[in-house]
Amino acid sequence: MVTALVAMCAIGAGPLVLAAPGLATTTPAPGSSGGTPSPAVATGAPSAGSVASGPPVVLDTQLTRILRAVATTAEEADAAADAGLLTGRIGGAAGELRAGAYALQAADDAAAALPPVTAAPVLLDLIPTSEGWPRSIVALTQGEEDPVPQALLLTQGSPRENYLLVSAIQMLPGSTFPSPPTAGATGPVALDDAGALNAAPQDAVTAIADHLTDPDDAAVQTFEDNSFTDAIIDFQAEVVADPGNDAATITFTHTAVPDRTEALLTGDGGAMVFGYLEHTYSSVPRSSGDTIDLTGTVYQELTGQDTSESGIDVNYGEAVMMYVPPAGSDATIRVVGAAQQLLSATLR
Repeated sequence: MVTALVAMCAIGAGPLVLAAPGLATTTPAPGSSGGTPSPAVATGAPSAGSVASGPPVVLDTQLTRILRAVATTAEEADAAADAGLLTGRIGGAAGELRAGAYALQAADDAAAALPPVTAAPVLLDLIPTSEGWPRSIVALTQGEEDPVPQALLLTQGSPRENYLLVSAIQMLPGSTFPSPPTAGATGPVALDDAGALNAAPQDAVTAIADHLTDPDDAAVQTFEDNSFTDAIIDFQAEVVADPGNDAATITFTHTAVPDRTEALLTGDGGAMVFGYLEHTYSSVPRSSGDTIDLTGTVYQELTGQDTSESGIDVNYGEAVMMYVPPAGSDATIRVVGAAQQLLSATLR
């Protein structure tokens, strides 16, 4: 028998409405009960540095220069589809997803490009006031052509290094971005210790990976309903249940990458957590003589084969942005944004 391999789902997005200063909210996606999406409205969100007790690690003028440099680098690399041009300004999850997009474009002319990196306007930012390195900052931006805001996470390893864009994530439809830290708040946030949060940031990233791998896992109680996990879990269930896949054993695994986790304080004592997951979608023939049909798919272009008698592993990168509430809160962890990109396909 022959099993036809299908591509992963795309993550949709809708436009932005700023509900209050320092609070960014996206409207429901088109087709949802929210009706026609509203256009973006700016309401003057304050800078985190303007309310901190000490000087921010990055001033407004410095942030503007950093974002322009990063956006220009992304624009040039995107135009050339050359991951080598990202060096020095874009790395981490952001670099890996972009490199994957370029590789896919080389194999498939119809492959969609990742959203551009937008430098301005800055809707709000999360900038700590503590001294020392490494340093992490977040800028929420949205250009005229962007359907939703994107959160840009930048890190600086030492005083003489450039800030590096390590995550670029679009907000999910209907999601809300928390306000900047209150006066006196500093960073960084411990990753492996819950401290003043209701969960350690690294535990939150591991929990969402576990939930996507096994939707019936207890981690389902950890998160608010959101379109990112719903879309992936629904897709996985549909693929496994498809009668056309009876000749294959299909598995989906999502694994947290600990050294890609970052966390910053928010105004209510919670934290914004950025994580990265490695996702493998595997399809293996059940019996001798069964095959996986790759004809007409991007996997055929990536592997150079029409079929596989031994199976295939398709690898995706998944960047997630979550809000973790403060300790004692009744709220659950909220997925605020996500990005997913096909990286490679390997025959077994």
